[in-house]
Amino acid sequence: MPPPRPVAGQASAEYVALLAVVGVVVAGAGAVGSPPALAARLAAALRHGICRVAGGVCTSGEARAAGLAPCLVQARTDRERLGGRLLVVRLGRGDALLVERRSDGSASVSFTDGATAGGVVGVGLQLPAGLRAGIHGGAGLQFTAGRTWEFTSFAAAARFVRRWAPRESLGGEARGLLRRACPFCHGRGAPAMPPPDARYVEGGAYGEFAAALRAGPAAGGLGADEEGAAGAVVGRRVGRGGRVTWYDRIDAETAGRLGAVLGALEARQASEAALEVNTVGGRPRELRLRAAARLHGNLELSPPVAVLGDLAAQLRGAAGGDPDGGRGRRVEVELSLDLTDARNRRALAGVVDVLRLRVPPSDWGTRLRALATRLDADAAVDVRVLRVALDEGDLGAESALGLGVGGSYRRTREVRDLLRAWSLPAGGELREREDCIPA
Repeated sequence: MPPPRPVAGQASAEYVALLAVVGVVVAGAGAVGSPPALAARLAAALRHGICRVAGGVCTSGEARAAGLAPCLVQARTDRERLGGRLLVVRLGRGDALLVERRSDGSASVSFTDGATAGGVVGVGLQLPAGLRAGIHGGAGLQFTAGRTWEFTSFAAAARFVRRWAPRESLGGEARGLLRRACPFCHGRGAPAMPPPDARYVEGGAYGEFAAALRAGPAAGGLGADEEGAAGAVVGRRVGRGGRVTWYDRIDAETAGRLGAVLGALEARQASEAALEVNTVGGRPRELRLRAAARLHGNLELSPPVAVLGDLAAQLRGAAGGDPDGGRGRRVEVELSLDLTDARNRRALAGVVDVLRLRVPPSDWGTRLRALATRLDADAAVDVRVLRVALDEGDLGAESALGLGVGGSYRRTREVRDLLRAWSLPAGGELREREDCIPA
């Protein structure tokens, strides 16, 4: 009697057969012009079959069983900024709306109010042979306060935005000031917003510079520009249940020294990263590190991957294909470290002591390496690929009399849509998160 067929092999063979059948049906449906809804269902079935064969996380139930949190599938940020300048003094006022949608159907809405104050200087030169050079820079302080509301459904979040977003814009706040200045001119006062689920404040310093070199027509009209910005921001978020999050923005170079995965992202010219420490009842629970970089080409992460070094190697060399295929895309990496483990707490405390000037700055490298070692050994990692769309509008004017007087208004909208996601739990293996991708 022949030996029984392995169950796992049989299941894989059955899924391969199913995929073949679905592929034929999809091709036939396209040939006869099937309704879009049917084609979408067939495509979803095909994707689900591929997920099962590849051993990914295919449903929200599997994600919960594996202890994986819902993914952020879309984020929309609307920003307004009003600025003014008088001589070398620059002031700014800004508002922002952030709407986040998660894979479990829940959503959150955040409103922020910010202000900046600083100085700006500049100089211009007219050089021989029609060359012109200019440089200007500025520095100052910034402060932001925000509130966040949580919703069990995206529809409820959308209704909240329609109700309250007009009042929280710069124009709405101006109307509110007029109403408070003359309450009898505008009828009854505005209703109060419901209490938020969390509040946060952040503040810090910023710096910026720009330089330009231009040649006149006689020299061929050549030119070059260079600009940059830097900042240090520390914030605190307070939520319900005694949950407090302290966060700090760190430069990409420092983030690149915090383990193999962030080092791989820094090699892709990662932008500024963020460090968060979550506490409950005053006790540290979790460290989170986030960083992002532009993506040129396609990102493919393939199991088996069980250690962060293997994941880092794939992140360094996984982008390929059409170099234009990554336009408007970016890769985000998030590491989480359990701070209930005493070894992880000690490694984090070593870095914090340097930031608080409790130990000599010469210890910085040693303490960073100690934290990087714990991250490589014990951190969980989430990797996301997102499509990013940005729309900007500017309006401004400045005097031409050398007085340095002017004003500006800037509006931006950024939408990030999740395209693919992977999770590597601590002590587990890398799995693709099909449960996070909208059908």
